[in-house]
This record gives sequence, structure tokens and C-alpha cells, in this order.
Amino acid sequence: MKKIIKPLIVIVVIVGLVVGGLYGYFRYNRGKKIAQVVSLASYGMDGYWGDSIESYGTVTSEKSQTTYLASGTEVLSVNFAEGDHVEAGDVLLTVKKESQNIRGKELEVEKARQIYNANVTRLDRLENTTPIPEHIASQADTRDVTYVMEKTYYAKTDWNGYSSGDIVFECSYMYNGEEVFKSYYSHEDQKHPLNEEDDADTIESIKSALDEIEDLEAVFDIDEYEVTEEITVGNWYYDTSNGNIVGHEGIGPHGEIREEYIEPKGYTPTQLEEAIDTTKKELARADLDLRVKSNQLEEMKNTNENGEMIAKVSGTVSKVQSADNYNSTQPFMIVSATDEYFISGTIGEFYLDNVHVGDTVAVTSWDNGMSAEAVITDISDNPDTSEESNYYMGGGNTNVSNYVFKASFDRSSGIEIGAAVGITITPDNVEAGGMYIPNFFIRKDSGGNYVMKMNDKNRLEKVYVRIGKSLWGEMLEVKSGLTMDDCLAFPYGNGAIEGIKCKKVESLDY
Repeated sequence: MKKIIKPLIVIVVIVGLVVGGLYGYFRYNRGKKIAQVVSLASYGMDGYWGDSIESYGTVTSEKSQTTYLASGTEVLSVNFAEGDHVEAGDVLLTVKKESQNIRGKELEVEKARQIYNANVTRLDRLENTTPIPEHIASQADTRDVTYVMEKTYYAKTDWNGYSSGDIVFECSYMYNGEEVFKSYYSHEDQKHPLNEEDDADTIESIKSALDEIEDLEAVFDIDEYEVTEEITVGNWYYDTSNGNIVGHEGIGPHGEIREEYIEPKGYTPTQLEEAIDTTKKELARADLDLRVKSNQLEEMKNTNENGEMIAKVSGTVSKVQSADNYNSTQPFMIVSATDEYFISGTIGEFYLDNVHVGDTVAVTSWDNGMSAEAVITDISDNPDTSEESNYYMGGGNTNVSNYVFKASFDRSSGIEIGAAVGITITPDNVEAGGMYIPNFFIRKDSGGNYVMKMNDKNRLEKVYVRIGKSLWGEMLEVKSGLTMDDCLAFPYGNGAIEGIKCKKVESLDY
């Protein structure tokens, strides 16, 4: 039993020494690494007041009738003027029946529907498009490599004129084991290596003698000199907004490319947001055009055999065009049961505390450029989940919930029922402040969002933060965990290693 225990003890001691040595080596190498940090006073921003909220929609009324006429329709009589009261069943106007090109209008409706559907398809494709990174940073892919840099060969016994202990030759190597240089010594001069030109014959004779040796270790004592170096073997490429790796380029010992980095192609988040915004507006116009043409077709088909158009609601005529010179894209006559018009839009959840019932919003008609102030009459209690919702286009975080609001304004503004309008809200009482830092400083793990911050001991520390709104897709609000006096590292490479020393710089080299 004692014979078994003794070797086990020796093995345990050896393993302990090895583990301790490796740990010490790790601590030593980590101690040599330095993380660059920059002050948030230079990279961050505070005192931001917030963006206006942009939305759009279509003007409606609680109860109204909008009448359109197709181009070329001959008007025989108009029975009511602006401001007149109309009862349901009254004849609003009479047209020449045969002047209504129903087939032509059906083709217009079909074309308008195709344009509308094309915009719906394009918007759906864009909203399901994964953007490429807005900004890509590269970080050197470095490795600590321990290798034999030099070997010195000493004669074990008297050999070829050399005495025991004499240096015969030395070899220098690269980290990949490739021999770089070999130098030879004379047994007469052990301090200076032989010159390749002046001592060429002597060197050749030494080489010839060495070629006859089958086992160098049997003839020479070999002294190896090891070094540990940090070498660059390639580059990592990161999405600075979230730290995700988007590619790698490997570089060989002689500069040859082992793995090629291919730059991503497609929309960046900013470009995608702009494309979605443009398509939403085009979709709104296409929707309006389709509804106008469909209304024209319906009115043409509902005209009785005498060419008469009948009132469907009781109310006041708020608009009527000239029978001799009318715009077929605008309502010819509008009958409204109320003087109050409505518009609906959406606001992001971050603005709910700053937008209230009774606040005013700016409304601008896309048709005639007229503007009005509308008063918010209702804000929904629950997020808008409908597929046909109005779209939120403000400067807040694009992946937050949106809430529908309803605002009213008087018809005297000149904006008509059915008109497509843009809506702008400037939130009140938004507190100055709010700390924003570039996205690339923030990473995420199972514990949440975090940054790599220099602590009061000038060491790198992992600190979790609470984030809020996004600005322009490039900066995130930090609600807690940091101040403008803090210094942060780019959280990759050396900047991701907790506990290493920090060096404050003016700008990051990432």
C-alpha cells in the first residue's frame, strides 16, 4: 500500500505545481494587458430634450358623406351650396348619365389597388428585413504564444576540435517554429560567431561534420530560450450597436489571407428606417387614392337612371366645387353631420407621461398644405396591436409599444374629410437631462445590459446599467449605473477583460 501512496502523492504535488504555475502565468500575462478607456464627457451626451413625435392618418368625421366625380363627368345641376342643410334622401346633384365612364373608372380602381398592394408588399418586406450593422468596428485577434526563440548547442565531450562545454552553433526561430537564422562558433573564439563571408570555409566544415551526426541530443547539450509574445493572427469585425461578431479575417505568418472578411450588404438601420418611412407615406397616398377612386366608382354606380346623386346623411354642406371646373381628385361635395373633424395617430410608450388629453398637435394636409391645431380627446389605455394601425415615426426607440390617440379640430381649418395628413406632437414638460452614450459601449448577457468601466483603482470593472430610449439608432439612454465623469472601454478584446489596468486616451482605437 505504501508503494502505491507515495507515487500518488508525487503526482498530486506535480499537478498542484503545474496548476499553480499556469495560474501564475495567466495572472502575469493579464497584468501585461492594458485597456484603453475614454471619458463620457467626450463620448456621451446629456441635456437632451427629446424628439418631436411624427405620425400620420386620414381625417374623418363621426358621420359624413363625401362625393367624388370622375374626370369628364358632365354636371347638369348642383342643388346645394356650401353651408346649406341637407336631409337624407335629398338629391345633391344631377349628372349626365352617359358621361360617366364606368369601365374606365373600374380600370383606374384596379390600377390604384395594384399600386396599394405593391406598397403593402414592399412595406411588409422592409419591416421583416434584418438590417446590416450601422457601424462595424474591427478588433485585432491576438493570441499569447510561447515558443522557443533560440537554441544553443554545447559539445557534451570533445568533438571535432571542440572541448566539452564549448558552443558549436545557435539557432533562432519564429513563433511558428520556422528557423530564422543559424550562427556558428569556432572552438578558438567562443565569444563571437563566425562571419558568413570571411569564415565561409570553416562554417562549411562544421556543417559537414554536423551532417554526419544522426542524433544531435546524443552529442550536444541543448539550451532552449523560450519567450511569450502576443501576436496578431487576424481581425474580428463587430456590430458596434450590440457587439455581435459579423466576420473574421485570418492572417497567416507571412501575411497570407486564411479567411476573408466579406462586408455585409443591405440596409443599415438608418437606411431601413428611412425606406420604411418613405414607403409608409407612399402607402398612405396609395390608400387615399384607392379610396377616392373607389368612392367615385361607387357614386357612379349608385347614380339613379336620371343621373341623380342622393344624400345618405343629414347635415351641412361643408364643401362644394364648381360644376364647370372641378378637381376630380378632391371631394366634389362633402356633407357632414358635425363641424368637428377627427384624426388618429400613435405615440410611443416613453412619451405617455408627457402627452395628455387636452394637449394640442399640429396637423398638416398632404393635399393642399393647410394646417390646423387639433386637441387630443383620447389616448388608448392599451398598446395598438392592429395590423392597420397608424405608424409611429418619432425619434424614440422603434421597438417599443405604441398607443393610439384621437384629436379633434374644426372643419373651418380648410382640411377636408378624407384628406391624408401629417401629425406632429412636441411633448411638454420633458425634463432636460437624460444621459446618452454610443451603442457600442453597451453589451448584454444573461444578467442584463452592461458596460466596462474604469473603477477608482484604475482597473476595468463590469457594471450593469438600465437603459431607456434610443436616439437616431446610434445612442442609448442610460437611466442608472453611470455618470458623465466615468470612463468606459470598448467592450471587446482587452476592453472585455475584468480587472486589467486602464489607460485613459482621447479617442478609442477599435
